[in-house]
Amino acid sequence: MYIDGGYGYYGSGGEQRAARGHFLILMECRERTGVRAIIRKVALRQLGHWMMGRTHIGKQWYSLSGAYGHDGLLLDVQPDAWDRGVSLPPHLYRLWNKGGGWNSCGSEAPMMREFGLHLLRQEDKPCAQ
Repeated sequence: MYIDGGYGYYGSGGEQRAARGHFLILMECRERTGVRAIIRKVALRQLGHWMMGRTHIGKQWYSLSGAYGHDGLLLDVQPDAWDRGVSLPPHLYRLWNKGGGWNSCGSEAPMMREFGLHLLRQEDKPCAQ
């Protein structure tokens, strides 16, 4: 889900596009336990009925679609990508699980956006040396 004020527009062929912006991705990994989140700059564009994009996390490129990177569900990633994320707080996982989103965000969206903005502020801080 976009967490900052991105905007949409139409391409020359009439397809919808979303400008490159900070995107909250929820990830799971078969070799790890739990859900992690990461922020990446992403641009989505319409392909058929779907809004699609891609991003680079760790060693691989991942295709993204819709909310949270996988149409409102968790994006399955490799361990090196999962390790780069931060743990999703349990209360947000519960809200997401009961949010009622269908191929989109559910009622948890405002709190997820706040969490994403918090992550973004953490990324902006310089590393202590």
